[in-house]
Amino acid sequence: MTWQAVARKEFDDSIRSRWLHGATLFFVLFVGGASFLMFGVLLPPQLNDASNLFGFFADLGIFRLSFPGLLALVLGFVALSTSYGAITEERETGTIKLALSLPNSRRDLMAGKFLGRGAVVAAALLVGFLAAFVVLVATGTTMSVESLVPVVALTVLLGFAFVSVGLGISAVADSNREATLATLGLYLIFGILWKPIAEGIPKLLNYAAEEAGVGALENFTRVKIGLFLKYLNPLRTYETLVAQVYYGPAQARLTGATTGEAFVVGNQFAPAQGGVPVYLSGGVMLLVFLAWIVAPAVVGYYVFRKRDL
Repeated sequence: MTWQAVARKEFDDSIRSRWLHGATLFFVLFVGGASFLMFGVLLPPQLNDASNLFGFFADLGIFRLSFPGLLALVLGFVALSTSYGAITEERETGTIKLALSLPNSRRDLMAGKFLGRGAVVAAALLVGFLAAFVVLVATGTTMSVESLVPVVALTVLLGFAFVSVGLGISAVADSNREATLATLGLYLIFGILWKPIAEGIPKLLNYAAEEAGVGALENFTRVKIGLFLKYLNPLRTYETLVAQVYYGPAQARLTGATTGEAFVVGNQFAPAQGGVPVYLSGGVMLLVFLAWIVAPAVVGYYVFRKRDL
């Protein structure tokens, strides 16, 4: 039995437990339903363009709203729910000893669970996007393959990133209760607390610089540091990369900025002023995104392989 067999078992178990059916139905209603509501009910036919939903980013003054951001938030919760108990549940029931008594290493177990549970999330997502595609065709909505395919691919990758995070937590936690609390806490940080933390760190650095007598940081520098820290959040990285598909690098970096931040850096990010700096470029954002897919599971594995069962 190898990691392929473990992955297959994880996927088959999701079918038997009807988890895959429930997740698929959810994404069909969420993605397909949003498409129908937007293009079949709310918008007049002349405005039926897929970018008006999948590229929807609105600045409401007090806060910003986007469909990709909402989808990412929901997907993160679903993917974490899929994987946070992958190791701890088997450890508490004792079935993990049976799994490792077969010709499986702990690496096989981790890799198989990551791919199997990631495949469950990906399958549910793809069916949801397929439902949206049917709605787009049925309503005569204009769509561009060059923009829609990258959005689907980035969404699937985000699902794998949160599966990796949940699996890493499960490998490190001592109990299922501990894994549950850690997952909820981390989700709270990703969804709510990351932004004020990212905005607060440059202020602390500025205060430290003033106290050290080296002078205050330039406002432009503080804003750039804050934006970079915001984009380390996988939710924000995903939202930014999707925005770049529709609006280009400069405007995409401002989708996650406050009104004040946009005022400070907006002109500086224009092509005539040199464009987006390297550390905020699409390539770096993609590397951050891929790091969230690989790093949590790898760290979890290295902790898990040294632990007693």
